[in-house]
Amino acid sequence: MLKNLYKHSILIISVFLLAISCDKGEPAVVHEHEVFTRVVLEVKKDGETNFKKYTFEVEGHDDHGHDDHGDDDHGDDDHGDDDHGDEHTEVELDTNSTYHVSIFFYNDSDPDNIEDVTLEIIEEADVHQVFYEMTEIPGFSIAAASDDTKDSNGNPLFLKTSWTTASETSGDVKAYLIHEATSKTGSTRADFGGATDVEIEFEVHIE
Repeated sequence: MLKNLYKHSILIISVFLLAISCDKGEPAVVHEHEVFTRVVLEVKKDGETNFKKYTFEVEGHDDHGHDDHGDDDHGDDDHGDDDHGDEHTEVELDTNSTYHVSIFFYNDSDPDNIEDVTLEIIEEADVHQVFYEMTEIPGFSIAAASDDTKDSNGNPLFLKTSWTTASETSGDVKAYLIHEATSKTGSTRADFGGATDVEIEFEVHIE
């Protein structure tokens, strides 16, 4: 009787130790979340070749909302000579015009290895969405561009957009990068659900 009880106890301890050993041998599942430090808007008027670039620093960085003219592509991220801007950025547009606007997301935590996180957003299109939320700006609209990236359900990500203006006016716009949105359509940020990866704010000034 005691012998059987002893064997039973040894068996229970062995199973317990085996479970601990297996648990330690399996690596923990870690969700790698993108790091965003900088957002760039490239605004090009239809019929023109040059674009205007607006840079927004996020995640506690000092630079915020400066702009400069350029005709290089978005891969040129040398911004060491740019002046620091204040927290109020005006995106200047002409009346009765159409613009092609691209938004890019970067991680420049390591200045020697700047990462274009936009590429990862495109690869994971189903779990990302860009949304522009604005005050009422008469005659101004933002729509997905024909060359915009789409997710597996055909929903545009709004990484590339077409902005249309009418008469002189101005108004505030917020741009969000949303992670795992519960809906990919809506007129307010709340309509999309999910988590906000990035939020920037600027004023559209049309004259």
